[in-house]
Amino acid sequence: MARKRAPAIPRKEKDRSERWLLTYADMITLLLLFFIILYSMSSISAAKFQQVSQAFASIFNAGPFALFDTKSAGGAGVLEGLTPGQQVQSSRGGPQQGTGGASMLRTQAVSALQNLVKAGKVKVIPTENGFAISLISDTYFGSASATLAPDAMPVLQQVAEFLGGISNSIVVEGYTDNIPPDTKKWTSNWQLSSERSLAVLQTIEDYGVPTDRLSSSAYGETRPVQSNDTAEGRAFNRRVDIVIVEKQ
Repeated sequence: MARKRAPAIPRKEKDRSERWLLTYADMITLLLLFFIILYSMSSISAAKFQQVSQAFASIFNAGPFALFDTKSAGGAGVLEGLTPGQQVQSSRGGPQQGTGGASMLRTQAVSALQNLVKAGKVKVIPTENGFAISLISDTYFGSASATLAPDAMPVLQQVAEFLGGISNSIVVEGYTDNIPPDTKKWTSNWQLSSERSLAVLQTIEDYGVPTDRLSSSAYGETRPVQSNDTAEGRAFNRRVDIVIVEKQ
């Protein structure tokens, strides 16, 4: 008996069955363009590309994360509340541009303190040898005062909870603007910045941060991060930085 042939597929139907190849080719092309754009962005600004990478890492490893801190003082800052172009200080060096890649520990700090970052109560900023949890002193101290405000205590307690879970050395650094303090209370901005750094140090120590990992330093008006010519700039300069040392 002769074998029956399978019915031939009409040419038009065969053409329609291969139309998925067009969609697939379009998708591959779009993906290629997407990665070319990503590569182009990383080439122009490695810092911005690193910020996006950090944000995704935080989302997948530690929950929600804000790419931009829009509520912090001084306007919308970039990742982790750092004002664009802002220079940051190190306890072991001069001014450093805050554009370096985040360490795993700094990413964890941002995640642990993200409610404080979003509320503009702290900034997590890179330094030459680690990173700092920066406290704008207007929030924590009254004018020309080294006494912590009551509202500062819950903030410092949360910061201390994070610091108590790590083993790094911690340097609490005090800074002021360039306006001379009331000479009836303070001999100089050096004294004021020193007393403020000690007040923060003693508070986080009371909240459980081991004493042997803590030290204090004062810089007075000598290391501004913004211009002292404006009220906004002076507000940035009146600060206490809790520096977490990651490398010597």
